[in-house]
Amino acid sequence: MIASEYTEIEQKKVQLISLITQLYDIDIIEDIEALLLNKKKDWWNIISDAEKQAIDKGLEDVQQGRLVTNEQVINEFNERYKDI
Repeated sequence: MIASEYTEIEQKKVQLISLITQLYDIDIIEDIEALLLNKKKDWWNIISDAEKQAIDKGLEDVQQGRLVTNEQVINEFNERYKDI
């Protein structure tokens, strides 16, 4: 790291400290704390676009009434594999 990069980083840290000391919103303070301590990760931001699309499709299926109950799955499984 060159000296100018170090200085820029130090200036940004001082600016952040100044901004944080002016905060009175506990939610924002807790969000900053969680970010800095890496305590809270929103899984939606971690999963792939394909996974997000699959979840959205599943939610749409639920809204449209396209559901299969656990009991239906078990009955179909038992029927399909009754000879095994």
